[in-house]
Amino acid sequence: MSNTDSFAIVHFPQNPKITAEDMLDIQFDTSTTTIKTADLTYEGHSTKSSDLCGILGFVDDQGHIHLSSNFDLYTMRPKLTDFNVTLAQNLNIDDNKLNRNDLDEKFGTEKKRRSVHSKKRNTIEANVLETAVSAAREQVVNINEEQLNESLNNNNNSIISLDNDEQMAIPKPNYDAEKPGDVFHLDDIINQNDLSSLNDKCNEIVDATKEIIQKWSKEGTYTAFVCDQMKKLPVNHAERILCASKILYLHYLITFFKRSVFKRLTGKPFPDDAPRTLQDKALHVYAVANINERTRKQDNTVPPRLRLKLTAHICILSLYICQFTVDIDSLRSSLGSSTSLLKLQDIFTELGCKIIKVAHTSVARLETPMTKPKIKDTLSTGSNRKRKRTT
Repeated sequence: MSNTDSFAIVHFPQNPKITAEDMLDIQFDTSTTTIKTADLTYEGHSTKSSDLCGILGFVDDQGHIHLSSNFDLYTMRPKLTDFNVTLAQNLNIDDNKLNRNDLDEKFGTEKKRRSVHSKKRNTIEANVLETAVSAAREQVVNINEEQLNESLNNNNNSIISLDNDEQMAIPKPNYDAEKPGDVFHLDDIINQNDLSSLNDKCNEIVDATKEIIQKWSKEGTYTAFVCDQMKKLPVNHAERILCASKILYLHYLITFFKRSVFKRLTGKPFPDDAPRTLQDKALHVYAVANINERTRKQDNTVPPRLRLKLTAHICILSLYICQFTVDIDSLRSSLGSSTSLLKLQDIFTELGCKIIKVAHTSVARLETPMTKPKIKDTLSTGSNRKRKRTT
């Protein structure tokens, strides 16, 4: 064999297991080669030996060694048009469909094959998913009417989530009262003498215009909830002064509440313009005097039980000022973030109010005749409390 003889070498990088017996049809031309197998058609472009800078060497059947520098190398790859025809012909046959995952699994690298196998393991079949969704839908639809009514009744009835200690700190309403004004004794919070001491202090509230009230609200002189009540003062002068005195005392209580965060009273309980008698009364009712061991000075602390009592008195006074219908969201916003909306709702419920959803706002309404709220069984609420660590 001379060096001028021409040879062709075919290489199957995607499927190196193909042998000569697997090649059903071979077509060579100057630039490309097409080889058909039982499954696919492979196509390869010619690479001249001059571009490879190499010499071909092989041993024939008789053991003779032959060398040649005149050969072409064909790298065979699957013909894409063959895939398209196969896919179009077998569109309705699931077993014969070809997609990218099938190609990666059959001809891809080891990394791509692992990726395909991982996708198949995590794939949820459509029929399984449909069955699960249908079962869940039927379970929701088939809830019996008795359970639904029981759920509605539980939502409508007043269910107290406060513990026993908290309930002891909240004033008990008079469930036998014939009108809302008789449910609580307002004198326990502010009596007639206290109101009289505020008559002179509330003159600016009585004479305030809407523009002044808006300025107070914007500057933070009074909270938004207090300013809203200033806009609703009665027309009668005597009733106007009485209502303004209650609003001013509500402002003092809210200020006390904000200054009693972290169980310690910061500064005086009320603003500086508040009468001294009312400040002393607030310290006696809502705070505990202690001696600071480091400074040997008296500190006023507000334990959680007394702070809850202060919150309840704010709620009761708000009911009387607001004609027994209070916007809980507005009041909570004025009290600050230290008290949650759910906590206020629980307090109003304990006070005998009904919680009503109006648009995006929660409203507490005190009506008569009253029904006693249901008290949750301690066993049912025990799971929500912190469990003691066992040794």
